[in-house]
Amino acid sequence: MSSQNPGPSSLLKNLLGRSGETRKILTYVNSLKNNQCMYLAQLQTSMLEERNTLSTDAQNYLLIPLILVGTRDFRARIGTFNDPWGSKISPLYAAPALSFIKDSLADIADTRAIQLIKAAKDTKRKIVVMWSGGIDSTVVLTSILKNISEADQDLLTVSLTTHSISDNPNFYFKFLSNNKRIHIVNASNFSVDNDFLDKNLLLHGDPGDGVFGPSSRMYKFFSENKIHLEPWKKHISTIKQQFEPSMEKDMFVQPGLGEWFTNIVTRNIEESGHADHVSTVADWYWWTYFNFKWVGTCTYPLHNGIIGREHKGITEGNHKFYAENIFFHTPEWQRWSYSNLKELIGLDAFKSHKLKAREYIYDFDKNFTYFSRKRKTSTPPPNNKQQKSVLIAHDQDFKPIYLDHYSKRIAVQIILQRYRESRDS
Repeated sequence: MSSQNPGPSSLLKNLLGRSGETRKILTYVNSLKNNQCMYLAQLQTSMLEERNTLSTDAQNYLLIPLILVGTRDFRARIGTFNDPWGSKISPLYAAPALSFIKDSLADIADTRAIQLIKAAKDTKRKIVVMWSGGIDSTVVLTSILKNISEADQDLLTVSLTTHSISDNPNFYFKFLSNNKRIHIVNASNFSVDNDFLDKNLLLHGDPGDGVFGPSSRMYKFFSENKIHLEPWKKHISTIKQQFEPSMEKDMFVQPGLGEWFTNIVTRNIEESGHADHVSTVADWYWWTYFNFKWVGTCTYPLHNGIIGREHKGITEGNHKFYAENIFFHTPEWQRWSYSNLKELIGLDAFKSHKLKAREYIYDFDKNFTYFSRKRKTSTPPPNNKQQKSVLIAHDQDFKPIYLDHYSKRIAVQIILQRYRESRDS
């Protein structure tokens, strides 16, 4: 005589019947609903065994990092997207009203650097720049070096790895290694807590891709065929196909992922009121970063640097100061990106990618090799300690949320089983 295994709902009811479990699980579920950032790739890996029991929408949601490279979290700042947790956008990361401005990149970068140097001095903090050697973080470091006085260079620390140096050796040896005032630290030992944030203003290159546009490799098929500047409405079927799993690489991924994802982004652009301006294939991909990835990339240094199960999170004041001083997270940068959307990528996607940012760097370092050849590359995170854990999110106070207990797994499984992206379905 065979017996059926009890479903997740029955198991959770049994668990909640135990003394003390009810409050713990409800607290855990509440922390998920009030998360600052989800860690989608880690959550997807952690739920592999349960994947086939989840709703189709949940399976697709967990696979977003597979099709939108580098995605930690995915939530809409403008318009709607319903994730399984009912995640909200913190006012600290809300998008400004988008309008057209005429300011140059150099003016915005230099003004921002002057603001940040003043903020550090006014609050008696040091300035820590996380420098990968890539274009975005080099724009940040260039602007600081251009606008900081020699006397104030003692305030500056550059956090880097050997990858940073190999990515931009000329910049390192010309401006950093021989400058005794500037402190150089190994980013592999990087960690963030309240003590660190009390003493430092933290700068980094995220969300540079949201400002300058994602790598043209994201829409390689379109750029190779010189159709990436054509209307996305003309090519929407092909966009869907580009996100569909292939039998060679993704044989365990269900068909329909590309259509599900493309429909979400397209619906969002149309309801945003910006579809007339966000009109080309390249613009469509830019929107996935500018609107959906922005929050996750803004908070990346926090959830990569908050290490350890006993981490106490960060205070509201430190979070506010951090968010307000993210280099690229200003209304001016976001409006500059929107205003220059048609100039971010030209017909030759490779030559024009982040061209204005590279010009800004070149005006400072005169390194023609970097200017002419440097493009978007993958940068490994400065520490990988969290990658081996079951960390899946950070709560509203940036305390780590782990999927490390049987009852927690059941609770997450139930949420993902019931998830429907469209509230009408």
